[in-house]
Amino acid sequence: MRNKLQLAAFLVTAALSSQLAAQDDPTAGDPERGRILAEPCLGCHGIEGNMTTYPPYHVPRLGGQNPNYIVKALQGYAGDDRVHDGMHAQAADLDEQELRDIGAFFGGEATVEANTEVTPPESGIFCVSCHGINGVSITTEFPHLAGQHADYLNETIRQYLEGERSDISMNAFLNMLTDEQLNELSEFYESQPGLVTAKR
Repeated sequence: MRNKLQLAAFLVTAALSSQLAAQDDPTAGDPERGRILAEPCLGCHGIEGNMTTYPPYHVPRLGGQNPNYIVKALQGYAGDDRVHDGMHAQAADLDEQELRDIGAFFGGEATVEANTEVTPPESGIFCVSCHGINGVSITTEFPHLAGQHADYLNETIRQYLEGERSDISMNAFLNMLTDEQLNELSEFYESQPGLVTAKR
């Protein structure tokens, strides 16, 4: 199983190498300016163990997250791709540079490293091509999952399955897995060293 996962990750990495070279520099934002802009974000994302009220789940850890993914997520909340009134209000008035600055701040809060020595659940074969073997993504466009709260990951899965988020690949893979397999994956990713709660 481990050899299959390592081979899958290697092949995808090789295939995307030219694409990665062409991507925008994920460090193009100013992390110091981003820290100031992110002050409203830290009211929720800067408190370890903080939870939403309904439905109850942990607010996601963002420290060490891919900067480009932070930008993409905020753009989704600012538009109609992601449904969340509070996040929409925070993201709607941010311009492109401000988004990059915030992404650079959160991305610099921790170093998240790949680990090919771990063995994820068998159903993780569907995840490695984007999120890596241990939940550390192989491109800056996809989120790291390592260290993320399992209940937040489960809530994200629910949103994809119920149409509150849309992604062709995610919807296809998630619909191939049972609830038990999805829970197992979420718990595995939470157990891996990775994302942290950003410092206030």
